Amino acid sequence: GALYVLLPDRLILGGGLLKWIIPTLEVALIIVAVITAPRWESNVRRNLGVALAVLITIANAASLVMLIAGIATEQGFAGHDLVWAGIDIWVTNAIIFAVWYWEMDGGGPRIRADAAVGYHDFLFPQFQVPEPWTWRPAFLDYLFVAFTNAASFAPADTVPMTTRAKALMSLQSIISLAVILIVAARAINVLN
Repeated sequence: GALYVLLPDRLILGGGLLKWIIPTLEVALIIVAVITAPRWESNVRRNLGVALAVLITIANAASLVMLIAGIATEQGFAGHDLVWAGIDIWVTNAIIFAVWYWEMDGGGPRIRADAAVGYHDFLFPQFQVPEPWTWRPAFLDYLFVAFTNAASFAPADTVPMTTRAKALMSLQSIISLAVILIVAARAINVLN
């Protein structure tokens, strides 16, 4: 949410006061999560979280499209604005895809907590040790997968096992590649 608010208004759908909608929804969801019992998870609450992830994904992709369009039409982005916007969009991309991986893998955190230990959509290296498996991935593990995929455009140590995992990782790589190639290249050109 903080990263979204820090983007220039012209890179936010609607700009101005509308930039506060996504962070406000995020805070509301966190408050609901904090005041409910830790193990309580309803389908409604999970669906709200997924809807928020969809909204953040769309908003971040829209910011990238507006930034690329601004570069293509030479709307006069300053070099430091380009660098900051590129970093902001790239980091948001990595974080939101970590959320997607966390929510998707094995049916989500609630189902993974109750299911047999083992790989589902992702094969983590810890699953390569002889059985019985006792290790379970935490959110930080999915964040690592997302950051390494965004930085290298390929999985580092965790293998996507399903078509949907491969599709999400491909989409994340495309967004990351657009930020790095288009935005960074233009920012370097402007700074020179």
